[in-house]
Amino acid sequence: MNRVLLIMTALVILFIGGQPSTVSAQSDGRLSVVGAVEYARITEDDAYLGAGFGAMGGLRYHLTEATSVGVEVSREHHVRDFGLFAVAHDAGGRPEAIPYTRRWKGDATFVLGVVSHAFGSARARPVVWVGAGMMAHGGTSRGPLALPQAPSGFTLQAQDIETSQGHSVTAVAADGGFGADVRLPGRITAGPFVGVRLVNTANFGPKYIIRGGAWIAFRP
Repeated sequence: MNRVLLIMTALVILFIGGQPSTVSAQSDGRLSVVGAVEYARITEDDAYLGAGFGAMGGLRYHLTEATSVGVEVSREHHVRDFGLFAVAHDAGGRPEAIPYTRRWKGDATFVLGVVSHAFGSARARPVVWVGAGMMAHGGTSRGPLALPQAPSGFTLQAQDIETSQGHSVTAVAADGGFGADVRLPGRITAGPFVGVRLVNTANFGPKYIIRGGAWIAFRP
């Protein structure tokens, strides 16, 4: 994930160096539709839950050419696989170690209000944002990706073949980050971004989320 953040930061710097344009001269409307794809790394208090791809959609109202407010709905998926050994015993109690993969996975849905601000008047401008709202998480499931195959006459321990579901949680979330706002033909803007989300979930579910991706918006 550190490599992703470095790449995204480099792209922002390149975009910021774009040629100047008369952004304010365009007669775009106040409202724009925005979407994004991202890759997120998700952690709770005492465990790394995994990473995965997500998507966002929303509406943005432009107070000025530089400042906008909006509402975003996003969903992030996280997966983490462990290479482990299950233990099986035969009728005489002799143990046998059996390799298998145990998977953690879950989904988090966010509804956020966001304020963003772009700097300068170039075709490519740096932009920062902050936001707040709510997150709903269905709980992290933990179980074997596929059941371990015990030899004939051996019985697996129950804990190695069961799937458990973590606590579902709804919590307040805060969001912030930076990226680039790049003018494209056809009243379209796009750019890369990196961001961080903090969620007040106590000891259950996502709490620290590092994100990187790209967004695109159409402004009638």
